[in-house]
Amino acid sequence: MGKLISLAFVLCCVYRKTKARKSVTITVTIALILFSCNTWDDYKIRYGDSLRQVEIENVERMRLCRKPQNGYKVYQCPKCGTKKYVPFTCKSRLCTSCGAKAANEWAEKINHKLLKVPHRHVVFTIPETLRELFKNPDYQKILFQVSKVTMEDMIKFSNKRSKKKIKLKIGMIQVLHTYGADTKHNPHVHSIVTEGGFDGKKNWIHVNFIRYGGWRKKWQYELLTRLKKEMPRCKETDDFIDRHFKKYPNGFVIYGKRRFEKREGWSMARYIGRYVKHPPIAESRITAYDGKQVTFWYKDTKTKRTITVTMDKFEFVRILLSHIPEKNFKIVRYCGIYSRRGYKHRQTEFSEEEAKLVIRSWRDEIKRVFHHDPLLCPNCNTEMKLVGICYEGSENYPVDDETLSGKPPPNQTLSQRERMQLIVALIRENQNGGGANIEVVMSEAAERGVGREQIHNDIQHLKSEGYVYEPKTGEIRCAL
Repeated sequence: MGKLISLAFVLCCVYRKTKARKSVTITVTIALILFSCNTWDDYKIRYGDSLRQVEIENVERMRLCRKPQNGYKVYQCPKCGTKKYVPFTCKSRLCTSCGAKAANEWAEKINHKLLKVPHRHVVFTIPETLRELFKNPDYQKILFQVSKVTMEDMIKFSNKRSKKKIKLKIGMIQVLHTYGADTKHNPHVHSIVTEGGFDGKKNWIHVNFIRYGGWRKKWQYELLTRLKKEMPRCKETDDFIDRHFKKYPNGFVIYGKRRFEKREGWSMARYIGRYVKHPPIAESRITAYDGKQVTFWYKDTKTKRTITVTMDKFEFVRILLSHIPEKNFKIVRYCGIYSRRGYKHRQTEFSEEEAKLVIRSWRDEIKRVFHHDPLLCPNCNTEMKLVGICYEGSENYPVDDETLSGKPPPNQTLSQRERMQLIVALIRENQNGGGANIEVVMSEAAERGVGREQIHNDIQHLKSEGYVYEPKTGEIRCAL
């Protein structure tokens, strides 16, 4: 009976784009496609042998997003005792809600990191005949390395001020996209690049004219030469590489997008990083789902026409999962001035232009988007305080008044992000006028199962995220 109700609900989604007057529309979401009509469970039965662990983890996390079974924080009004339970989010790469928040945070982080100099948005692409090869993560790393070398040479030889063509230390942020508008495998590298760089004497050299067309062959040569070294040494490899030199005599395409200034940094970073932790298709492009087939549209970049695609739901799920990177593979790279090693150099030259970062909490996001404070008591308008945290699988789940302990379940360790969120919450709860006593924060975090050494390391990391520790007073506070 439940399955019939689920199917009827899904069938309603087919008509969400109809022009019926004042009709209630239902948005087709990725979660709806995955978890209605037993799609995900049936997919695991059919294709379980080919599923990667990272794919299973992302879908299962998404299933529990904002559900109490995934754990939650408990806030209580100190005046009237009213409680509020805030479930944890999933942070899955398939969750559009968590992905949008992550993309906004990443864009804000990049915007603060960018120097107050002109930048360019550059896209390095590869031909269709090479795309299958670059499904391999080891070869994807080559895209980062070779595009960096090519860009450095482009800046170096575009510098008209220097006859010796001195190599400049540029700033470059690279993001790997593995798909195109049609969701098919199409790996390419988006880059945010400074127009110029520092010379050996730490002088800033501005390069305002970059010729992209002449560097297509350089990009092709560097990439194919590197591939030849990495691929098995045999006649087939030599023939494969030679064919791509002959087939593309003008090189591989590099798109040189427009120049943008610092004030446009957030929107540019948001555009490039929109799928850093986001599914390969926006839910707004999914127009129908009938329980068996999914229909979506995309705009062809060459013809500028809108194309509608209908495919089997299992094929749609396969495409979604195929674009989830391996757990430890970094799809964002920071080079030159923007690398970790370049941080001190960047601080010395542009310290007044770099803002300190602060972790944006769930509360801050709600206030920013919906313009109301979710932690004000609905009865007496008093600020509610964090009184406990219940983790997934905790022995005290569900939490009630008598059993609330806020301790993690046995043998469960918190990720660095979870520890950071906990420490930031404790700092805010314990700050009195200025900052919070670090010993109080450390002891309360230790009560929740976090080791003192881990807490110390995380607090050190917080110093680079906008928090300041005062050894004389023993207090830690947000500097912003």
